[in-house]
Amino acid sequence: MSETNLQDWVGRTSTATETADGERAARLATLLGRDGDPAAPLFPLGHWLHFSEDDVPMSDLGTDGHAALGGFMPPVPLPRRMWAGSDLTFHAPILPGQSIERTTTIESITEKTGSTGPLCFVKLRHEITADGTLATTDRHTIVYREANPAPEGSAAKPPRTDSAVPEGWDWTRSVRPNEVMLFRYSALTFNSHRIHYDHPYVTEIEGYPGLVTHGPLTATWLLDAFMSTHPEAAVTEYRFTAKSPLFANEQIHLVGRETEPGVHDLQAVASDGKTAIAATVSTNN
Repeated sequence: MSETNLQDWVGRTSTATETADGERAARLATLLGRDGDPAAPLFPLGHWLHFSEDDVPMSDLGTDGHAALGGFMPPVPLPRRMWAGSDLTFHAPILPGQSIERTTTIESITEKTGSTGPLCFVKLRHEITADGTLATTDRHTIVYREANPAPEGSAAKPPRTDSAVPEGWDWTRSVRPNEVMLFRYSALTFNSHRIHYDHPYVTEIEGYPGLVTHGPLTATWLLDAFMSTHPEAAVTEYRFTAKSPLFANEQIHLVGRETEPGVHDLQAVASDGKTAIAATVSTNN
């Protein structure tokens, strides 16, 4: 795929330090439709509100709005990037005002060929400490793919028709992200990827039918829905895999069921009835 030996990047590490921001966490709660408490422990995925990978000078951004590759991240010769999933373990809560440090290690780089052409999976291990105590381990997989030609003119399409609420689940919740929600989440996470806010770019250049809903936002909705229906549960692990993109103004069904004591399967179901994100939550009670 590339003359550059991407394996030379495996094992590289970087470290960043911030202060856990309770106000930022409260804004996430507002986005999720509930009251936020700036003094409360951060939501389990609250570290995603910090350490933005796009927190670089404007001159260091690529044409898609992401930080250009070839520095810490390997120079993968594939221009399209998506969050493929995460495998998280929660060791201790993060409190507002704590000094948080993220050490990132490139664990593996795997090149494959799929139905759409070459793919490259980069797996990162983030270890987040709070005042020196390990709080979260987050194994994050990014997938890169080719730039498939967009149809001539705009590929924009109206939102897909809503589907019925899936049956056979212990609980369900439905959300419908719109442009304002996507803008707020991009602003909250300092995410400058253009597929989430630039309609001409996402439809005419990348060929999607509309603005793409952030994978981590949907994953956050899923975990928040689980925690709302299981307020006494202490979440210890959360794993999710993105299977297909979701788009603004389309209905998403969030569903879950217990498969064994302390283990729950979750899904984000697209308006066409297909699973867009599959997840598993483990609890210690």
